[in-house]
Amino acid sequence: MTRTVIAAGLVMAALSAMSAQPGPSESFATLMARGQAALQAEDYATAQAMLEKAVAARPGSIDAHYMLGRAYGQDKKYQFAAQSFRAVLKLSPGHVQALVDLGTIEETMGRLEEAESRYRQALPNPRARRGLASLLSKLGRQKEAIAALREALAADRDDAETRFQLGMALMQNEECAAAVPELEEVVRRESKHLGALFNLGNCLNRIGSRDEAKGVLDRFQQASLDAAQRVDRRRRAYFLSLEADRRLGSGDAAGAARSLKEAIGLQPDDGGTHALLGQALEAVGDLPGALSAYRRAAELSPLDAMMLVELGRLLGKSGRFADALPHLKKAAQIDPAMPEPHLFLAAAYQQLGRSIEASQEQAIYRRLAAAANNPR
Repeated sequence: MTRTVIAAGLVMAALSAMSAQPGPSESFATLMARGQAALQAEDYATAQAMLEKAVAARPGSIDAHYMLGRAYGQDKKYQFAAQSFRAVLKLSPGHVQALVDLGTIEETMGRLEEAESRYRQALPNPRARRGLASLLSKLGRQKEAIAALREALAADRDDAETRFQLGMALMQNEECAAAVPELEEVVRRESKHLGALFNLGNCLNRIGSRDEAKGVLDRFQQASLDAAQRVDRRRRAYFLSLEADRRLGSGDAAGAARSLKEAIGLQPDDGGTHALLGQALEAVGDLPGALSAYRRAAELSPLDAMMLVELGRLLGKSGRFADALPHLKKAAQIDPAMPEPHLFLAAAYQQLGRSIEASQEQAIYRRLAAAANNPR
């Protein structure tokens, strides 16, 4: 009997969450979204503040520790970054991205043997191969670095970044004639790759192709200008999103929606801004508009589990429980450690009369929620 009461309580909590009006909060999902947006806009202080709170809210979250490490690392707070990446590895030994980022930090801090060990643990990841090659080059082992990059490129001929690093390694080894075709191929694939354009121009100058070099360096100048304009638009959109967040906090959801629509005009392909617009539109009672905004957010960020959860929640709020299921299931597949999809799946299944599946999802939710709040 007690277990039935607990299960019913969880379902009621999920249904209540589905129907609740959104408002300013510091839920884990909100903190993560704000932290990632700030990190993309290079607002490192805000990113660190949000992600520190996310880690405190859910100390068992691998993603929260990892993103916090990125926020510290990009702000050159290497000791703090290393601590965060080690926390990731404690929770998830062999986490490839944390190994590579920790290797990069150790390389930056001059701990070259430790860096090499981290990179090798992360092989055959392409970033790890590139990091190892960069380290070998720094150690004066140019031939080994070039061989490692050629091996990586043989495994994936379409990896433009590895090809770029191969071109750079050849250039540093005074092999500009060999570097040129590699850099040209990078530019063919990514016409505005700034590093490839700049170094291709320099290499062409070195081998005497001065007219061709001038044309490439002119393209570099234009691509640099385009990149600066993109960065400016992204930052303006970010600060409009901050303004919208403040307006939501003061209860001005309509004003927040206006700011977010302006931000989307500047950066239409940012899933986070569309998601925040969905939150604002839900707050003013425009549920169809909110659903549309979250659908767009999920299209732009198809691997963002929290956006799929919010889309599923809104569908449930509008009574479309069957439509909510695929989005919530996909969120659970993307992030198997996230409790929220299972809470809303339990509610959706209960409303659809599928009590056994509802009970199964409740059990998964309880287990994941306990693990997230009480990491080993």
